[in-house]
Amino acid sequence: MKWLGRLAVLPLGILLLGACTGNQPEQPRRPNILLILADDLGNNDLASWGDGSAPTPTLDELSQQSVRFRSHYTDSTCSVSRAALLSARHPVEIGFEPDGIGLSHDLQTLPRTLKGLGYRTVHVGKWHVGEMHEYPGVWPLQQGFDEWFGAFNHFVLSGPDERGLLVRKRPAVVNPWLQLNNEPLRQYPGYLDDLLTDYAVKQIEQSADGGAPWFINLWYLSPHTPHQPSEAFARQFSDDPAGRYLAVLAQLDHNVRRVLQKLEESGQADDTIVVFASDNGSPTPARNYPFTGIKTSYREGGVRSPLIIHWPGRLERRDVEGVTHITDLYPTLVGLAGGDVPPDLSGRDLSAELTANRPLPKVEALHWAADSALGQFYGVHFPGRGLFASDLQAPLALEAGMGPVHLAERTPAPDLSRERTQEILRDWERQVRPVSLKWQVLSNSSGSLSGRDYQRIPAIGGYALGLALGASAPEAGEQTLFHQQGVWSLHLQADGHLRLRYGDVQVLSEQPVQLGRACNSVITSLFMAPVRTFPFPSSGSTQLWLYVNGEQVGMSEQVMFPPEQEAALRNPTFIGVGSDGSAPYSGTVRKPILISKHIVASQPGYGLADFTADLCAP
Repeated sequence: MKWLGRLAVLPLGILLLGACTGNQPEQPRRPNILLILADDLGNNDLASWGDGSAPTPTLDELSQQSVRFRSHYTDSTCSVSRAALLSARHPVEIGFEPDGIGLSHDLQTLPRTLKGLGYRTVHVGKWHVGEMHEYPGVWPLQQGFDEWFGAFNHFVLSGPDERGLLVRKRPAVVNPWLQLNNEPLRQYPGYLDDLLTDYAVKQIEQSADGGAPWFINLWYLSPHTPHQPSEAFARQFSDDPAGRYLAVLAQLDHNVRRVLQKLEESGQADDTIVVFASDNGSPTPARNYPFTGIKTSYREGGVRSPLIIHWPGRLERRDVEGVTHITDLYPTLVGLAGGDVPPDLSGRDLSAELTANRPLPKVEALHWAADSALGQFYGVHFPGRGLFASDLQAPLALEAGMGPVHLAERTPAPDLSRERTQEILRDWERQVRPVSLKWQVLSNSSGSLSGRDYQRIPAIGGYALGLALGASAPEAGEQTLFHQQGVWSLHLQADGHLRLRYGDVQVLSEQPVQLGRACNSVITSLFMAPVRTFPFPSSGSTQLWLYVNGEQVGMSEQVMFPPEQEAALRNPTFIGVGSDGSAPYSGTVRKPILISKHIVASQPGYGLADFTADLCAP
């Protein structure tokens, strides 16, 4: 670990001397970036961050020589955190709450941005950025990576069944099934994280010639279940669940050491930014000490975990007490690499504060939300002032929190009324829920929506499309309200009924509707759990509600099936006219509003009355 002991800030005189030599200094080579993401690693899984019980000498030394972010937040589960990291956008903005199809093609991702700066981009390990593995566009090579080696999700690791089909089985970390780029899935002998480390080490070796800078996105499965350490580590600990868990941590620590040593041996350590983080907290309460709560919850144990950034000679070792979020990683790394950060990200570029050793900008509140068939779940943290959560445990829980973890200071629970918490949720959702779509006006009575292909149709989770329509002419016959070829449509029939079609399913409104106002709101809202055989077998479920001017006019629980072919998702969504120009609407249309939430009559946060009012607002 020689390189970890060499960290020092360059003396000012040396920097000034370098600045004065030559009239046209060469542009410095951009730094390499090694982003190591552990899976389900809690605060107590690093000895120097928790109670000292974790066998993590490498990570502890790395932490001691690095910038340590003591108030770092993630999301509460795997897929949603990974999507937030790669996109630097709040998950509900991009269709992950917590599950989603994948990252839409028009989203600028971290690897895409780094490729634009001349980086070679490599993903190694678990992916799990989306659920629709049958859609080619959600895989790493379509998200900005030049190459990848790993598994689409951890359930793939056990391989196909005797029919050659992927079915849900316990993930295999011994002799796992993995994939290299577009090659078929095949079984590799060895331990999963050892194999991933072998591949990362090989990539570092091959980059020692000083060519293009590289970005290696190394996403381990450890310490996620199953806890099956190799014999070399298992024999160092007791043969029980606690001992096997510690052995998994020791093996993770050893693999991180192997990667760092290869950086040193290849002469690339000084030119490489190393990030170590976790996707969320641990599912085991004790592993999140001193936080309360676990993975899947919006308590601190679910959404707070260690973050370490190391860059020799550029970033001074220190504790950062200011709040950071997993969405800050993308813009900050691009900033440290000297690139231009895309302007529309939720995450913040903190590179200037880090390089100048300045405090981070203050964060007043952090928000989380999940949409489920059982309703809405929320969490809001006020750093230094406690938190509130709304979930299956309690409709509203006001709780104390913690400040920077190394100070171990408890903060009081916030003093908030139920009405005030609803205002906070409603204001936040009004800001982040609308999906950014391209609107093309075709005429006063028609237009088209495009972009965000994985969010523009209902497929997984909550969805609501709102139309603002001028008065229709009753004698106009059948009229199109919206139509996306190959996916779905909504028509106003000549008899006044609304008719929705999604694939082979057809739903009629319960009675004829009147669109006689100057502005009529028409909302189509769904929650969909598609039929799946992998990784979570499900017979599927759909909840559909149709609203006109704030009143429910139809509902259905017929199961709907997303398109089998991804290409249909790219078709524009026509408003006020069919995709072939047929059955035009007789009144005017405004730009629709699409939100990633299932709207029902009574619910927390942004609701039916808010949506109806926003659609017809002046």
